[in-house]
Amino acid sequence: MSLNKILVLDGVTAVCRFRDDGAIMEAEGMLSPDLMERMARFAQWYRRMVSSNTDLLSLFSQMRGWSPSQGWIVQGAGLTVCSTGNVVCLVEDAQGSLNEIMRALGEAAHE
Repeated sequence: MSLNKILVLDGVTAVCRFRDDGAIMEAEGMLSPDLMERMARFAQWYRRMVSSNTDLLSLFSQMRGWSPSQGWIVQGAGLTVCSTGNVVCLVEDAQGSLNEIMRALGEAAHE
């Protein structure tokens, strides 16, 4: 799935694919190059943190299915950041379906 197919989903204002070191591979949307780079680096760092935390949750809870993480969502006052694998997007709150966006991010991450 191309990034443009994610960008056209309701509420999505920016989307990018990044490498394991956080560098941008491709980007689309209404963020400046500097902000897009910051979003990618944040997503790369946050993915590592979520991965560590889900490993701990699996260990302490003895419940299966937490690890590996399928993605993450962080909601702020007016914006939400969603990511699956090495694809991240910025979403305006109260617009769009987070389930639909996460599904599209998952498809894009597995290309």
